Amino acid sequence: MNSFIVYWHPEPRSFNAALLRTAVETLAGSGHSVNTSDLHAMRFDPVSGRHNFKRVKDPGYFKQQIEGYAKRLRTLADEAPIEVGLH
Repeated sequence: MNSFIVYWHPEPRSFNAALLRTAVETLAGSGHSVNTSDLHAMRFDPVSGRHNFKRVKDPGYFKQQIEGYAKRLRTLADEAPIEVGLH
């Protein structure tokens, strides 16, 4: 089984961090593949906008719904591809 754990907490000694470590150790110890995404370490910004794109389809009118072509054309900002599988 493949597992992907998304995690965010600013304190590495927090209860949340302990839960993450326990989950990773338990899953990996059972032979599962475990990938994690530490959003705090990545300085993840959950607010999307023009800054997520190197260029947009219509520079005069930003409409995020039509920017789906950005993944295919690789026009996402350098930070964005990590979480959409383009790294």
